[in-house]
Amino acid sequence: MKIDKLGVVCGGLALVAALAGCSAGSASPAAGLKVSSPAFAEGAAIPEKYVCSAQGGQDISPPLAWSDVPESARELAIVVDDPDAPGGSYIHWIVTGIPASETSVSEGDPVGKVMPGSDGKPAYAGPCPPGGTHHYHFILYALRDPITPAGDAGAVHQHLKDTAITSATTIATWTAVRPS
Repeated sequence: MKIDKLGVVCGGLALVAALAGCSAGSASPAAGLKVSSPAFAEGAAIPEKYVCSAQGGQDISPPLAWSDVPESARELAIVVDDPDAPGGSYIHWIVTGIPASETSVSEGDPVGKVMPGSDGKPAYAGPCPPGGTHHYHFILYALRDPITPAGDAGAVHQHLKDTAITSATTIATWTAVRPS
């Protein structure tokens, strides 16, 4: 079998280019939108003050901070979702209309429009699981264009997922407090 030198060189260059493209993306896994809370570490228990009053909390939304918002984003949105809820996903908080220039929300003071969550109320509903440990996903969405939310909390959340440029998530847990 005769090997064409030009074919080997072109094939080799194509492989190097492909590998360079892959390594460039994987060389900086921290690149891209990030969200966190100064109130809790990733994967840790959310402080009690941010849970429902029935479990000893104050139903106050925690502070959140983010970085590396894409330049093409014009608006941000926040969703707090409990995928461990008995009936499936339960949305505790939706905030839309956050200017892309914002880098945080303060405790109990969101910037933007608070939409109804799964309970139908336009407010933060602190974690309040009926039993066991639940995981609360604090999701930040970067949006190319402002949205006009319509439908229930699940529909708004799906619309955000479908239209986001990118998203970032930080997770906190809460274990149900049993009444004495």
